[in-house]
Amino acid sequence: MRIIKVSATESTNNLAKEWYVSNKDSGAVVFVTDEQTAGRGQRGATWNSNRGENLTMSLLFPLPSLEINEQFLLSAGVGLAITKALKLLNFNTVRLKWPNDIMAANKKIGGILIENILSNGRIAASVIGLGLNVNQQIFPDLPQASSLRNLSSKEYELEEVLNVVVKSIEDFVNTLDRNSSEKIFQKYEALLFKKDKISTFELKDGNFLTGIIVGVTSTGLLKVRVEDEVLKPFDLKEVKLLF
Repeated sequence: MRIIKVSATESTNNLAKEWYVSNKDSGAVVFVTDEQTAGRGQRGATWNSNRGENLTMSLLFPLPSLEINEQFLLSAGVGLAITKALKLLNFNTVRLKWPNDIMAANKKIGGILIENILSNGRIAASVIGLGLNVNQQIFPDLPQASSLRNLSSKEYELEEVLNVVVKSIEDFVNTLDRNSSEKIFQKYEALLFKKDKISTFELKDGNFLTGIIVGVTSTGLLKVRVEDEVLKPFDLKEVKLLF
Protein backbone atom coordinates (compact mmCIF):
# COMPACT_ATOMS: atom_id res chain seq x y z
CA MET A 1 0.00 0.00 0.00
CA ARG A 2 1.43 3.38 -0.98
CA ILE A 3 2.47 5.58 1.94
CA ILE A 4 2.94 9.33 1.50
CA LYS A 5 4.71 11.15 4.32
CA VAL A 6 4.57 14.90 4.87
CA SER A 7 6.32 16.98 7.50
CA ALA A 8 3.21 18.92 8.49
CA THR A 9 -0.35 19.46 7.31
CA GLU A 10 -3.57 20.93 8.66
CA SER A 11 -5.39 17.60 8.50
CA THR A 12 -4.45 14.27 6.97
CA ASN A 13 -8.15 13.61 6.31
CA ASN A 14 -8.36 16.82 4.29
CA LEU A 15 -5.15 15.91 2.48
CA ALA A 16 -6.59 12.52 1.54
CA LYS A 17 -9.85 14.04 0.28
CA GLU A 18 -7.97 16.61 -1.80
CA TRP A 19 -5.82 13.84 -3.27
CA TYR A 20 -8.89 11.85 -4.25
CA VAL A 21 -10.31 14.71 -6.34
CA SER A 22 -7.54 14.37 -8.93
CA ASN A 23 -6.46 10.77 -8.26
CA LYS A 24 -9.71 8.78 -8.21
CA ASP A 25 -8.14 5.77 -9.91
CA SER A 26 -4.90 5.67 -7.93
CA GLY A 27 -6.08 3.01 -5.48
CA ALA A 28 -5.54 2.95 -1.72
CA VAL A 29 -3.01 5.32 -0.20
CA VAL A 30 -1.90 6.35 3.29
CA PHE A 31 -1.01 9.87 4.37
CA VAL A 32 1.21 10.25 7.45
CA THR A 33 2.44 13.45 9.05
CA ASP A 34 4.78 14.43 11.88
CA GLU A 35 2.57 17.35 12.78
CA GLN A 36 -1.13 18.02 12.24
CA THR A 37 -2.00 21.66 12.84
CA ALA A 38 -5.80 21.42 12.64
CA GLY A 39 -6.63 17.81 13.39
CA ARG A 40 -10.23 16.88 14.12
CA GLY A 41 -11.91 14.28 16.28
CA GLN A 42 -15.48 13.16 16.83
CA ARG A 43 -18.13 15.83 17.59
CA GLY A 44 -15.94 18.50 15.97
CA ALA A 45 -13.31 18.32 18.71
CA THR A 46 -9.72 19.20 17.95
CA TRP A 47 -7.01 16.54 18.04
CA ASN A 48 -3.71 17.72 19.53
CA SER A 49 -0.52 15.71 19.24
CA ASN A 50 3.14 16.46 19.91
CA ARG A 51 5.25 16.59 16.76
CA GLY A 52 7.08 13.36 15.97
CA GLU A 53 5.89 11.47 19.05
CA ASN A 54 2.65 9.92 17.89
CA LEU A 55 0.97 8.34 14.87
CA THR A 56 -1.16 10.76 12.86
CA MET A 57 -2.45 9.36 9.60
CA SER A 58 -5.32 8.87 7.15
CA LEU A 59 -5.97 5.90 4.89
CA LEU A 60 -7.86 6.49 1.65
CA PHE A 61 -9.73 3.46 0.31
CA PRO A 62 -11.93 3.30 -2.80
CA LEU A 63 -15.05 1.41 -1.63
CA PRO A 64 -17.51 1.19 -4.51
CA SER A 65 -19.45 -1.70 -2.94
CA LEU A 66 -20.25 -0.12 0.43
CA GLU A 67 -23.74 1.32 0.92
CA ILE A 68 -24.32 4.47 2.96
CA ASN A 69 -26.41 2.58 5.52
CA GLU A 70 -23.48 0.19 6.05
CA GLN A 71 -20.92 2.79 7.07
CA PHE A 72 -20.91 1.72 10.73
CA LEU A 73 -19.82 -1.74 9.59
CA LEU A 74 -16.63 -0.11 8.31
CA SER A 75 -16.25 1.95 11.48
CA ALA A 76 -16.63 -1.05 13.80
CA GLY A 77 -14.30 -3.19 11.69
CA VAL A 78 -11.58 -0.55 11.62
CA GLY A 79 -11.75 -0.30 15.40
CA LEU A 80 -11.30 -4.07 15.64
CA ALA A 81 -8.42 -3.96 13.17
CA ILE A 82 -6.60 -1.42 15.34
CA THR A 83 -7.08 -3.48 18.50
CA LYS A 84 -5.69 -6.47 16.58
CA ALA A 85 -2.67 -4.42 15.50
CA LEU A 86 -1.97 -3.33 19.06
CA LYS A 87 -2.14 -6.92 20.25
CA LEU A 88 0.53 -7.77 17.68
CA LEU A 89 2.61 -5.08 19.38
CA ASN A 90 2.00 -6.87 22.71
CA PHE A 91 -0.48 -4.26 23.91
CA ASN A 92 -3.47 -6.31 25.00
CA THR A 93 -5.62 -4.09 27.22
CA VAL A 94 -7.44 -2.15 24.49
CA ARG A 95 -11.15 -1.31 24.48
CA LEU A 96 -13.33 0.72 22.09
CA LYS A 97 -15.33 3.62 23.46
CA TRP A 98 -18.38 4.25 21.30
CA PRO A 99 -18.30 5.23 18.58
CA ASN A 100 -14.56 4.67 18.06
CA ASP A 101 -12.21 6.08 20.66
CA ILE A 102 -9.36 3.78 21.57
CA MET A 103 -9.09 3.17 25.31
CA ALA A 104 -6.66 1.43 27.63
CA ALA A 105 -6.66 1.39 31.45
CA ASN A 106 -9.58 3.86 31.45
CA LYS A 107 -7.48 6.31 29.42
CA LYS A 108 -7.93 7.51 25.85
CA ILE A 109 -4.94 6.61 23.71
CA GLY A 110 -6.39 7.28 20.29
CA GLY A 111 -9.31 8.19 18.11
CA ILE A 112 -10.74 7.32 14.72
CA LEU A 113 -12.54 9.69 12.37
CA ILE A 114 -13.99 8.20 9.19
CA GLU A 115 -15.25 10.51 6.46
CA ASN A 116 -16.95 9.07 3.39
CA ILE A 117 -16.79 10.53 -0.11
CA LEU A 118 -20.18 10.13 -1.79
CA SER A 119 -21.04 9.79 -5.47
CA ASN A 120 -24.52 9.19 -6.90
CA GLY A 121 -25.90 8.33 -3.48
CA ARG A 122 -23.22 5.73 -2.74
CA ILE A 123 -19.89 5.66 -0.93
CA ALA A 124 -17.19 6.05 -3.56
CA ALA A 125 -14.29 6.13 -1.10
CA SER A 126 -13.63 6.30 2.61
CA VAL A 127 -11.01 8.29 4.47
CA ILE A 128 -10.02 6.61 7.72
CA GLY A 129 -8.31 9.09 10.03
CA LEU A 130 -6.37 7.78 13.01
CA GLY A 131 -4.61 9.56 15.83
CA LEU A 132 -2.74 7.19 18.15
CA ASN A 133 -0.77 8.40 21.15
CA VAL A 134 2.42 6.38 21.01
CA ASN A 135 5.41 8.01 22.75
CA GLN A 136 3.98 11.26 24.12
CA GLN A 137 4.27 11.33 27.91
CA ILE A 138 2.71 14.62 29.01
CA PHE A 139 -0.83 15.71 28.09
CA PRO A 140 -1.47 19.22 29.48
CA ASP A 141 -5.10 19.76 30.54
CA LEU A 142 -6.06 16.29 29.28
CA PRO A 143 -6.23 14.10 32.40
CA GLN A 144 -8.08 11.33 30.55
CA ALA A 145 -5.40 10.96 27.85
CA SER A 146 -2.46 8.60 27.85
CA SER A 147 -0.17 6.77 25.43
CA LEU A 148 1.26 3.36 24.68
CA ARG A 149 4.53 4.45 26.26
CA ASN A 150 2.95 5.73 29.46
CA LEU A 151 0.95 2.55 29.95
CA SER A 152 3.64 0.05 29.00
CA SER A 153 6.81 1.91 30.10
CA LYS A 154 8.22 1.13 26.68
CA GLU A 155 9.26 3.46 23.86
CA TYR A 156 7.95 2.41 20.47
CA GLU A 157 9.37 2.77 16.97
CA LEU A 158 6.78 4.83 15.10
CA GLU A 159 7.62 3.15 11.80
CA GLU A 160 6.90 -0.28 13.27
CA VAL A 161 3.58 0.88 14.74
CA LEU A 162 2.65 2.48 11.42
CA ASN A 163 3.36 -0.66 9.39
CA VAL A 164 1.48 -2.98 11.74
CA VAL A 165 -1.56 -0.71 11.95
CA VAL A 166 -1.72 -0.08 8.19
CA LYS A 167 -1.48 -3.79 7.38
CA SER A 168 -4.20 -4.68 9.89
CA ILE A 169 -6.62 -2.05 8.54
CA GLU A 170 -5.77 -2.91 4.93
CA ASP A 171 -6.38 -6.62 5.56
CA PHE A 172 -9.79 -5.85 7.04
CA VAL A 173 -10.90 -3.48 4.27
CA ASN A 174 -9.73 -5.83 1.52
CA THR A 175 -11.77 -8.68 3.00
CA LEU A 176 -14.78 -6.59 4.04
CA ASP A 177 -17.85 -8.76 3.60
CA ARG A 178 -21.34 -7.64 4.56
CA ASN A 179 -22.18 -11.30 5.19
CA SER A 180 -19.86 -11.20 8.20
CA SER A 181 -21.44 -8.05 9.65
CA GLU A 182 -23.09 -9.87 12.57
CA LYS A 183 -19.76 -11.34 13.65
CA ILE A 184 -18.06 -7.92 13.35
CA PHE A 185 -20.72 -6.24 15.49
CA GLN A 186 -20.49 -9.01 18.10
CA LYS A 187 -16.72 -8.58 18.35
CA TYR A 188 -17.11 -4.82 18.52
CA GLU A 189 -19.65 -5.10 21.34
CA ALA A 190 -17.36 -7.49 23.23
CA LEU A 191 -14.72 -4.73 23.30
CA LEU A 192 -17.08 -1.87 24.15
CA PHE A 193 -15.73 0.35 26.91
CA LYS A 194 -18.03 0.33 29.98
CA LYS A 195 -20.30 -2.35 28.52
CA ASP A 196 -22.67 -3.86 31.11
CA LYS A 197 -21.55 -1.33 33.72
CA ILE A 198 -23.57 1.47 35.28
CA SER A 199 -22.43 4.68 33.60
CA THR A 200 -23.34 8.35 33.44
CA PHE A 201 -24.18 10.07 30.19
CA GLU A 202 -24.56 13.73 29.30
CA LEU A 203 -27.50 14.51 27.03
CA LYS A 204 -27.45 17.22 24.37
CA ASP A 205 -29.68 19.45 26.53
CA GLY A 206 -27.09 19.37 29.33
CA ASN A 207 -28.99 16.95 31.56
CA PHE A 208 -27.51 13.70 32.80
CA LEU A 209 -28.67 10.13 32.48
CA THR A 210 -27.65 6.95 34.26
CA GLY A 211 -27.78 3.71 32.33
CA ILE A 212 -26.02 0.57 31.20
CA ILE A 213 -24.49 0.12 27.75
CA VAL A 214 -25.71 -3.16 26.29
CA GLY A 215 -24.53 -2.89 22.67
CA VAL A 216 -24.95 -1.12 19.33
CA THR A 217 -27.36 -1.29 16.42
CA SER A 218 -26.27 -2.12 12.88
CA THR A 219 -26.40 1.59 12.05
CA GLY A 220 -24.18 2.53 14.98
CA LEU A 221 -26.70 3.71 17.57
CA LEU A 222 -25.68 3.07 21.16
CA LYS A 223 -28.13 0.85 23.05
CA VAL A 224 -28.50 1.90 26.69
CA ARG A 225 -30.70 0.28 29.32
CA VAL A 226 -32.24 3.02 31.46
CA GLU A 227 -34.92 3.13 34.17
CA ASP A 228 -37.55 0.39 34.27
CA GLU A 229 -35.37 -1.78 32.00
CA VAL A 230 -36.22 0.38 29.00
CA LEU A 231 -33.75 0.00 26.12
CA LYS A 232 -33.05 3.29 24.35
CA PRO A 233 -30.94 3.85 21.21
CA PHE A 234 -28.85 7.03 21.05
CA ASP A 235 -27.18 8.77 18.14
CA LEU A 236 -23.69 10.27 18.45
CA LYS A 237 -25.12 13.79 18.75
CA GLU A 238 -27.62 12.83 21.44
CA VAL A 239 -25.44 11.46 24.22
CA LYS A 240 -21.90 11.55 25.57
CA LEU A 241 -20.45 8.89 27.86
CA LEU A 242 -18.70 10.40 30.88
CA PHE A 243 -15.77 8.56 32.42
